[in-house]
Amino acid sequence: MIQRVAILAASLVAAAALAVGFAIAGLAPTPAPVAAEPVAATAAAPTAAPVVQVDTVYVTPQATPQDVIVTNTVSAPGGGEGNEHEGAGD
Repeated sequence: MIQRVAILAASLVAAAALAVGFAIAGLAPTPAPVAAEPVAATAAAPTAAPVVQVDTVYVTPQATPQDVIVTNTVSAPGGGEGNEHEGAGD
């Protein structure tokens, strides 16, 4: 039971530390200002449509990987020096 109380206290302290840090950094929630006058839309001069430039990008396809064939060979018994055979299990 004491562990639950300790976890609760620690979480409250952490939340308070975050709130103080946000307030110092200026990120604290502030009440929204009430607009005294409604903002009228300024339709005096129509704005020109933005110019859009479309670029075409060509990408070369990746080269197909070549097949690699691996052939394992084992030397004939009795060849080589001493006990130096492939697959001898040293």
